Amino acid sequence: MRICTASVPRDRIERRSVAPKLAVCILTKIGFMNPTLLLIPTSMELEMLSSTFHAQCMDSNVHIELCGFGPIVSAIRAAQCISNHSPKKIVLVGVAGGFATRFPIGTAIEFDQVYCYGIGAGSRETFQTAGEMGWSQWPAEPIIKDAIQLHHSMAGSGPLSLLSCCAASANDEDVIARQRKFPDAVAEDMEGFAVAVACRFANVPLRIARGISNLTGDRVQSNWRMRDAMNAVEQWCKRELFA
Repeated sequence: MRICTASVPRDRIERRSVAPKLAVCILTKIGFMNPTLLLIPTSMELEMLSSTFHAQCMDSNVHIELCGFGPIVSAIRAAQCISNHSPKKIVLVGVAGGFATRFPIGTAIEFDQVYCYGIGAGSRETFQTAGEMGWSQWPAEPIIKDAIQLHHSMAGSGPLSLLSCCAASANDEDVIARQRKFPDAVAEDMEGFAVAVACRFANVPLRIARGISNLTGDRVQSNWRMRDAMNAVEQWCKRELFA
């Protein structure tokens, strides 16, 4: 008995294996498959997001990555994630401390600009920003000064500014000094400005939303409502990312 087998030319096999990869590459280059990158500073914040939310992210081409705690790690990690994922846009979310009571604890805020606090000279009443000292943090394009405008601007709401610090306010004196220097800041975090710098260098649009978990200067963690803040962030993401 003779068994006949059909042979497929080797070059055709190679073309078949290359074609899907080439298609993905082309689609990525022209933006059809580039994901939205959702950055979250800590695993604690990430674990407060529901499993349903994670499933929605997967279905909507939203990639979630940790960016780390504080300005140094978050800047480097954001740059690494941009290189790895080539995102069409980045959204940074997490918790933050709120100045005064303009926005209640347990609500989410999207910001239209982010300030840098701590790069310069002095502290509290004597603190001078890099700009006040006559410096830019980066002098060439893209020029990095003391404030970075974010991709989304909430027209008509007035400036909603986030203050990024190397260390959170520890007491009322810290809060007063920071509010005096940045009177339109409504919340403080540690990662926003750093991630914004990485996005500026990569020319990737950035949005930042933070859930208010506590008042700035309150270091009593039993007063913090992190889960309520992250629940508000999750609802904001569902409206803004999946609508």
